[in-house]
Amino acid sequence: MINSVSSVNFKGNPGMVSQDPISRPGSYTRPDAAVLSDPKPKKKESFGKALAKLVVTALVVGAGALVGFKKNAFKVLDEAGLKDAKFMQKVGHKLGQLGKWIDDKAWSKLTNLFKKSKAAEEVAENAAEAVAKPAAEAVS
Repeated sequence: MINSVSSVNFKGNPGMVSQDPISRPGSYTRPDAAVLSDPKPKKKESFGKALAKLVVTALVVGAGALVGFKKNAFKVLDEAGLKDAKFMQKVGHKLGQLGKWIDDKAWSKLTNLFKKSKAAEEVAENAAEAVAKPAAEAVS
């Protein structure tokens, strides 16, 4: 009869010492103590990546607060309403204040740069008339 824990090696390398298949390292064995005590050192996150994540998070929260303020999802409460407000209402109040501040300080100023002013419209109309007048005379 063949012993399942025999030292017979069928791999062709007679110098290789066979292992006991029951205590051989595998998926159901416990790892060595040396492996557990020496974990791989974790790489620290660079300052640039951490700063970029912080800036992106701040931009996303700011954009959400601005959109919520514009769509009236976050309401800025008065003093009496703020005293009786629950936790989530106070959070909405703070986000509403943040959205209002971003709207006043940044968004409205940025959109005003790209809005057409009346003076710019008059200049555009005069330029269009000046171009159209010689073209109309040339056709007739």
